[in-house]
Amino acid sequence: MRTLRQLFVLTILLSSCGDSAEKFPKTTYDSPFPKRNRDLTNILGDNLTIKKGTDTLALTISSFKNYNLITDSKTHDTLFKGTVCKFRGLYYFNQQINDTSFFIYAVKLTDNLVYGLFTSWEQTSFVEKAIENGEHKKIVKYLSADRIRLHPDKRELKNLYSAIVDSIRPDTILQFKELSPTPTDSTKTITKIDPEDFEFFSKVYPNPTINFVNVELQEKNKITYHLTDLNGKVVLQGQFTDITNKIDLSKQTAGIYYLTLISPTDNQKETTKIIKTK
Repeated sequence: MRTLRQLFVLTILLSSCGDSAEKFPKTTYDSPFPKRNRDLTNILGDNLTIKKGTDTLALTISSFKNYNLITDSKTHDTLFKGTVCKFRGLYYFNQQINDTSFFIYAVKLTDNLVYGLFTSWEQTSFVEKAIENGEHKKIVKYLSADRIRLHPDKRELKNLYSAIVDSIRPDTILQFKELSPTPTDSTKTITKIDPEDFEFFSKVYPNPTINFVNVELQEKNKITYHLTDLNGKVVLQGQFTDITNKIDLSKQTAGIYYLTLISPTDNQKETTKIIKTK
């Protein structure tokens, strides 16, 4: 049985062996996950100690403009080199094989647990089985007995990898360098919305609010909104047409409301909480 470190090194070695089906799994993507690269040190810190079963591995994490690097702190072996994207609660690790081929696998972080960080090969196997069973046809570009070529659609991969990651036993983070929070402008409160978790929302402020709330979108688009109370009753509705939009809450009673944006093209929905005071 290969050790944890050997599996990591094997992944890197096979990634540089050329486009041979005998050298690495037959499932590859034609491009990385379609989100910007994240600074992995802002997520996991510069040093991380992971316990997987009886194995303990100390990792060094370095982030650069176009890629992230994870190395073994003792041997300095490269364990991962590639981009890391975030979309709706999952981190997508993208490892380039050559100019046109990529591996993608997902990682989830909850408290001191990490799901999927050491399972790129296992996840690729799950993906292959799902595609061969006729699932997720939207992302399939080419399918044969010895080769599967996929295209990374954000929503489809979210559905695919959520099920995969949830089926994986998590590893324990033994040492985690927590970064200091970023200072915020005290003159206004902005709802903590990570644009990488959303496609429509960018910012919602002030929140809590007394009279009105500004809603900034990631791009100018006609999009329907519903504001509902805790009982699910729609108290306001309308359509946004600009990047920055304003909702008047002066006539609403104090309490918690949910603002839902609805795409008119595919009925995709996103929701955030708004608190009305006084």
